[in-house]
Amino acid sequence: HKYAEHGRVGVRNVRRDSMDHLKKLEKDHAMTEDDHRKSGVKVQELTDKAIAAVERALESKQAEIMQV
Repeated sequence: HKYAEHGRVGVRNVRRDSMDHLKKLEKDHAMTEDDHRKSGVKVQELTDKAIAAVERALESKQAEIMQV
């Protein structure tokens, strides 16, 4: 459980950094508000996929441990 939580925290940290970068781009007028919103949605989708992968790995490992 500890390693899975570290994985989830790492994914969320990357999401936070990405969202901060998108905000900076919008603030510097290098990106429109619509592009910022679309990119934010894409970042969230990727985050959800990564966290789901961590959860699948955790479930697989738990099942493997319980067989022993």
